[in-house]
Formats: sequence, C-alpha cells, structure tokens
Amino acid sequence: MKVAVIYGGMSAERDVSIKTGEAVLKSCLENKYNASAIMINDKNDEVFDALKEFDIVFNALHGTFGEDGSIQSMLEDNGILFTGSGSDSSKTCMDKIKCKNILRNNNYSTPDWFELSNYNEIPKSFFPCIVKPNAQGSTFGLSLVEKKSDLDKAISNSLKFDNDILIEEYISGREITVGILDGEALPVVEILPSHEIYDYKCKYTPGMTKYVCPASLGEDLKNRIMLDSLKIFDLLNCRGYGRVDYIIDNNNNYYFLEINTLPGMTNTSLLPIAAKNADIPFNKLIKIIIELGLGD
Repeated sequence: MKVAVIYGGMSAERDVSIKTGEAVLKSCLENKYNASAIMINDKNDEVFDALKEFDIVFNALHGTFGEDGSIQSMLEDNGILFTGSGSDSSKTCMDKIKCKNILRNNNYSTPDWFELSNYNEIPKSFFPCIVKPNAQGSTFGLSLVEKKSDLDKAISNSLKFDNDILIEEYISGREITVGILDGEALPVVEILPSHEIYDYKCKYTPGMTKYVCPASLGEDLKNRIMLDSLKIFDLLNCRGYGRVDYIIDNNNNYYFLEINTLPGMTNTSLLPIAAKNADIPFNKLIKIIIELGLGD
C-alpha cells in the first residue's frame, strides 16, 4: 500500500508538524507500507497530482491549513483519501469560540469567555484569565493574565498568530485529556506541567511535564468524562481519531477546553501515551489510523 505523509506547512506549528511527520513516516516504513514523505511549503495545487498516486494521505500538518479544513477540502475535491476528520468538522473544531458555543448550547460545561469585540466589558473579577488565539494549536500565543492592566500585552501577543482572540475564564484545577480512537475512548491522561500553565515549552520539552496515565480519578467521574468525550466527538462530526481536553476544578466539575482533530505524534504527544496504556503500541496506532482513513 502506498502512503503519503504530508507534513511541514506554513503555520507557526511547522516544527511540530515536521516532528509528527518524521515519526509517522518511520512507523509507516516499519509497518511495511510503501511510504513517502511530502513536505508542504505552500498552497500549490500541483502537489495533488502527486498525491493521487497514493492509496491514502496521512495528514501530519498541524495548525492553520492543515487542521482548519483547508487541506481536507482540497483532498476531498481531488478524490484523495486521507486520515482524520473531514473538512467541515476540521473547520469547526479549529474554531475554539464556535466549538464552545456548540458545546454550551448542548449543555456541556465550558469556561466563560469574552471575545476581542467585547473585551472592554471584562470586569476586574474575571481575572486571572487565559488569553489565546482562537484558531491556533500548540499553545502558541497563549498567556495567563493575572490583572486587567496586563491584558493588552497578552492580546497583542495572541494577535501575532490569529485575528480572533479568545479571552477565557481561568479555572484552577487538574488538566486532563481523553484520546478517541475508532469509536472508543482511550485511558484518561492527566497533565502535570512544571509551569503554572501547560505552555509550549512544557508541551514539547522532554521532562518539563509529567503525564499520568491512567489519571487517578474516581470511577464514576472517569466514566462520565470518557462518555462525554465520545458524545462530543460525534456531536462535532469528527472521524477516526482525536483528543478532547478538559480542566477539572476542586469540586470535580469538569469543563471542556477544546478538541484536537489532529493530535501530535511526537515523543511527548498525548494520544500515543494514552494508546500505549491501552496496549496499542505506536506502530499499531498508526496502522489503525490509516485503516480508519481507508474505511476498512
């Protein structure tokens, strides 16, 4: 079987995408696929002529263009099979504000928020808060803002990555994530960063974060979170695999933070950690994702 691994891209997450792509390619070759890596450096349509020669494309493009439905739409228009969610779902899930509105309208808890259009209405009681780009991953442009006088600086930082900004209620608690694979919820992972927030450095520097899998949660709480993750995955019309992130407060209330339709596959990535705990080694995980993309 011929597999094309597309990676790189033009977003701030290019370096992360390259790491994911390299790990996926290595696994594909170990799985005996006839695999090739194709670096994406621009939105040139000519690449699709080459991709048509493959049975499936493994999408390892993180960030804008790779996760926001753009590449998915182009692949669909060219009749090319690919891994992960389709264009409509990818576009929705990349939009954090849209996701939060959908979830809240369906009675799921998510932290309160303001947008750039009404940030002047934010009361002092809302601080501390989190400021982050609306459509960006890997915690690029994310800041913990302790007081209102620091808000403009944080917004300026986020605007380097996106024109839409999410100013979100900060909830102190335990950060967890639930991987989804082939209609099943994987074991819950708890994230224990060495910084106050799970920032880029903690996310991608080995040793900066401790991951506990399975997370130490009560059975009832764990089951409710896993079930809700599956429901959210279906509600947003996701496909194949993904990851749902939450914060749990001191009263064991859990809040949806965001969903990731293209989880990282680096040596510190969360989905492979959860899969390994479920007795799914990395090479098997990649094989399952490819088979799901093929519709097998």
